[in-house]
Amino acid sequence: VVSTQSTEAVVSTQSTGKRHLQDVLRAIDPLGQLDEEVEETLLRIGDDFLEDVISSSAQIASHRKSKQLDTRDVLLYLDRHYDLWVPGFTRPGETDQGKPPKKDLCVEQHKQRMELVKKAQMQP
Repeated sequence: VVSTQSTEAVVSTQSTGKRHLQDVLRAIDPLGQLDEEVEETLLRIGDDFLEDVISSSAQIASHRKSKQLDTRDVLLYLDRHYDLWVPGFTRPGETDQGKPPKKDLCVEQHKQRMELVKKAQMQP
């Protein structure tokens, strides 16, 4: 049985979400309109994304043996699974200028293998 308070909270959250979508659309195109079905779909996608990020970040925190979800857990998940970097947050080794480019691990491994092959060919 769903309580009246939780139902009211869901309706309130949905209306706030719809208003926010309309605000974003007006910022992009003052004459643009979203179909009701499109609004619902965008809100559902956003909810699914948030649920995924929160639950997976909580698993990362649990892996650290922490009962508290930290910003670094969320940032790590967003970086690893969505290749998203949030401006304003840095990790050790990063600069304020942004996320450093990732080294292509395959290229490095290939170079190491090629060096081993060359050494093997040089030996009698």
